[in-house]
Amino acid sequence: MEHRPVHLHSILVHAVVALAPLAAVCLMLEIRSATVMGIGPEVWAFLVRGSLLAVLVISVPAILTGISERRHTYVNWPPSHRIKLVASVVLVLLTAGELAVLLPGAGAVRLGSWFALAVVLGNVVTVAVLAVYGLRITLGRCSLARTSYRPDMDLEPPADILDGAAELAAEPARLVEVREEGR
Repeated sequence: MEHRPVHLHSILVHAVVALAPLAAVCLMLEIRSATVMGIGPEVWAFLVRGSLLAVLVISVPAILTGISERRHTYVNWPPSHRIKLVASVVLVLLTAGELAVLLPGAGAVRLGSWFALAVVLGNVVTVAVLAVYGLRITLGRCSLARTSYRPDMDLEPPADILDGAAELAAEPARLVEVREEGR
């Protein structure tokens, strides 16, 4: 049976992509002292600090596993990989600075402060850049643009492979008895 290794980098980055916007939304709710469905500012404050700490803690192994897995797949460092590495380091530095501001005795945070802008814009934009380049690397040619497939109109009659595929899609699945395959 074919063994497919677990890609730890892919697993880790999903948490970072989820936690950065969560911290941004929770910070805005904390600053506004909002209560949503019984959840008050104390919970938003806890979620901001917990999310930022988790982003910082998870980002370091995500960077290291990204570098490690890249070495097994690519010969060189294309520009997309260098951009991701720089953006990853920026995210670590941003979250480390933000957590330093949140140390006890730092005082109240205002919405227009550099800290709020760093959490709401800096982290989210950096994570968006990481996500875009990560998807470009992972998905390659996949995009919202037209596909690269073109029907072969030079044949008589013109051939379109998608017509043949549509016919096969209507057939029921063929079942294979695994225990009898080796006989």
